[in-house]
Amino acid sequence: MEKLFIKETLNSPKVIFDPGKKRYEISGKSFPENARSFYQPVLDWVGDIPKSNPDKIRMSFMLDYISSSSVISLKQLLAKIKAMNETGANIEVLWHYDPTDIDIKEIGEEYEKVVGIKLQFVEQPV
Repeated sequence: MEKLFIKETLNSPKVIFDPGKKRYEISGKSFPENARSFYQPVLDWVGDIPKSNPDKIRMSFMLDYISSSSVISLKQLLAKIKAMNETGANIEVLWHYDPTDIDIKEIGEEYEKVVGIKLQFVEQPV
């Protein structure tokens, strides 16, 4: 698979999906002007993961802020990951949060309920 790199801006997170380095992360603030168009290449890339991929992919979400439109796009991404796992992919989702920012953790907990995906919560050191 080709790697996907989207540079971080003031409004959008950095996306690094690099199979060669086994690095998969979305980090920063997520409030792009058009969340749907921003996350479309990410959704497409995840959809291209081979279902018979023997390697575990550990995808890290390290977000400091998530806008309401990004919440919807991230829900779609997590639903796609769940569907991929149900058809043979092996994608583990790590949801990083700052213990002083309970909102980000609660958003992850809500995704677990709504999407039905298991997230591994990772408390970031302060």
